[in-house]
Amino acid sequence: MIYLNDNSSNEQTITCHFCFETFIVDLGIDCKFSGHNSEIFDCEICCNPNKIDTETYDGEIVSLIVSDGNE
Repeated sequence: MIYLNDNSSNEQTITCHFCFETFIVDLGIDCKFSGHNSEIFDCEICCNPNKIDTETYDGEIVSLIVSDGNE
């Protein structure tokens, strides 16, 4: 699933891969970072792990993909 709010913001609202509830994550991306990053965030509602893959160019998020964090 691909979700992208404001691509210049570190805070993104994502939908849980398991319970489909939304919650906010802070990705903490530096304003000069370019590249790929993967992080695991536990859902605030059901506590299951969500893997968040981001592609970033000059601090702006180009793509954000949420998947199963149990891999």
